[in-house]
Amino acid sequence: MQMAFALLGPLMSGGGAGAAAAGTAGAAAAGGAAVAGTAGAAGAAAASGGSLLTTILQGGATLLGMMSTIEAGDQDADVYEAKAVDAQAEKPLETLQSIDRRTSIKKDLLEAVSEQETAFAASGVDLSFGTPAQAKKEAFRDADRALTTENATEETRLNRLDERSSQYRLSGRRAKKTARKNALQQGLSFGLDVAQRG
Repeated sequence: MQMAFALLGPLMSGGGAGAAAAGTAGAAAAGGAAVAGTAGAAGAAAASGGSLLTTILQGGATLLGMMSTIEAGDQDADVYEAKAVDAQAEKPLETLQSIDRRTSIKKDLLEAVSEQETAFAASGVDLSFGTPAQAKKEAFRDADRALTTENATEETRLNRLDERSSQYRLSGRRAKKTARKNALQQGLSFGLDVAQRG
């Protein structure tokens, strides 16, 4: 009997030690699970922070792109406006050139009439009627037709300059409108992309 107890003692003692060891292992496993959970949460937070940073950077790039698009449109509009101003500035020059051409026509008329009168006078022909008078009338008619044509030409050129100026300004307004439309599309595209990410 004493021998049996003696044999059971070590076994019982060993069983207690095993239970204690099992308890320690369970606690360690629980601690590992807690660490793993903490690490997972930290990883998720880091991923979330990285996504936010990416969104901010992309938003800044989109904003800069929108501003650049609008600025480019404004620059194109400025170029068209400068061309429109140049077209208007040509009008006074065209008017002066037309005045010079009309002056030249009148000068040619006076010279032609003077030459006719000199020629007829040298030949002893009366200048008040007949061929000299008819020649003088024809010279004046030719001059009138030339002056009428020149006036019409001047008006046509001035109108074309006005039309060119208006067309340039219209192109400038379109450039601005298109640039702002493209910038808006860039902003909407970015917003849609962010919304799709959830």
